[in-house]
Amino acid sequence: MDLMLPRLIALRDSEDEAAFAGAEYRHSTRLSGVGVSLKDDAKALGMGVSVKSDADMLNMGVIDSAGSAHVVMSSQDKVIVGYWLVRAALNVALSRGANKNKLLRGTGIFEDALQHYSLLSTKQYSSLLVNVQSQARGGDVSFLLGGALASQWPSSPLNALKACENVEQLLLQLTQRHTYRWCSLPLCQFQRFENADQIMLVPQFTGVSSKQLQFSIEMAFASVVALMKSIANKRIRLSFSFTESRPRNIADYETHLGLKLSFNRAFNSICIEKDVLRQPLELTAQSDCSAESHVSLEGVVSNSATQTKEGASIELQNRLSLPDFVRRYVYASSNAQAANIGLPELAETLNVSVATLKRKLKEYGTSYRALCEEVQRNHALLLLSVHKVSNETAANAMGINDLPNFRRTVKRLTGKTPSELRI
Repeated sequence: MDLMLPRLIALRDSEDEAAFAGAEYRHSTRLSGVGVSLKDDAKALGMGVSVKSDADMLNMGVIDSAGSAHVVMSSQDKVIVGYWLVRAALNVALSRGANKNKLLRGTGIFEDALQHYSLLSTKQYSSLLVNVQSQARGGDVSFLLGGALASQWPSSPLNALKACENVEQLLLQLTQRHTYRWCSLPLCQFQRFENADQIMLVPQFTGVSSKQLQFSIEMAFASVVALMKSIANKRIRLSFSFTESRPRNIADYETHLGLKLSFNRAFNSICIEKDVLRQPLELTAQSDCSAESHVSLEGVVSNSATQTKEGASIELQNRLSLPDFVRRYVYASSNAQAANIGLPELAETLNVSVATLKRKLKEYGTSYRALCEEVQRNHALLLLSVHKVSNETAANAMGINDLPNFRRTVKRLTGKTPSELRI
């Protein structure tokens, strides 16, 4: 697959403010947002890289301190539109033998206080999923959670997605728009890569422990499959790759995700062919909601209020979580031609002290170093396992000056040598 890890930059209204580290870009206007074409180390590989960035949807610059207002700094900030997420979790867990009181214990969530407009924090929702995972019986609970949300989409803010015209628009809204992220997959943000034939979505998680990771991956993938099927009124052809070995409950994977499954891969990812993206959505899927509940897609792609089918007013948040902001910042500043930008500069960008930034990241269960290494690791895996480029090309793309240091870095990050990753 001819994919390259892009140097992401966040776009402001002015193109002048968007430029960072000499990256070149161009705008292409479409309903789904701005298309960004980047040319950096892709030139060395003889390929063009095109990525859809959701940064333009935030109306902020990643390297601009004004952007701190668009960042969810604390894991306790209440930004998740949680009513439908909690209902789905309770319904699935209770059907699998869980105790309701134990499910909500320690979450700060009270069922009798839940309203359509109720907001949760990432810490609360993550705690709920930990309880579901530990108490609900069955190897398919994660997949059932993903499907449970899809059954409720016409009543939630996601009902606005019936206005999508084709599969590409629907996929972009579900996986890239932060306005929908906070009411569907609040702990997961997908990084999107594409080549001439295919789109690859790699999940990145916020507030998810290593014990939760596989469960969260399965839930996120099942959510995308079920939501796209429900909204599009047809099964969308997707393929999936996992870093884990082939599981014993492979039948659950095939039932909820389909038969196109690969294991022991470099990435956890969703892939979709571009000819599928161009498919129009079924009219029946767009017209099965009443006219009074119709919400314009364009009306909710920024910070704005929308109404559910029941008429409840919901404030949709168009904000990045702090870990996602840091990942984006590291992507942008990792350009080999850019100055070395580290933790102090990031803290200044966010208008907080270094100590405060470290504390806020610790709340999310991560650190600046861990996020930097995640970015580096994914970059190395993409270059070596997917593209199978030479050491020289990969080292240059990662901004590493000498080959011995490059080999040591790759071994430390991935546990394998560059040669082993190319196999």
